[in-house]
Amino acid sequence: MEVNFKCKDCKTHYDYEVGKVSIDKKKYSLVFEKEPVCPKCGATDGKGLLSELGQSQMTDWWLNKR
Repeated sequence: MEVNFKCKDCKTHYDYEVGKVSIDKKKYSLVFEKEPVCPKCGATDGKGLLSELGQSQMTDWWLNKR
């Protein structure tokens, strides 16, 4: 699944193929098969934040998976 992110470091918006998406039920957080990597600065380790578009994409994913 391709999701839109905003880099926490350089503020670049980008689309990233995260693979399979699931939910960690203990932490109530999204889990991506592939960790997002900023194409501009290479930031990883959770520095890819869901953009507004990405949040909408994940809402659609959640509603359609039920």
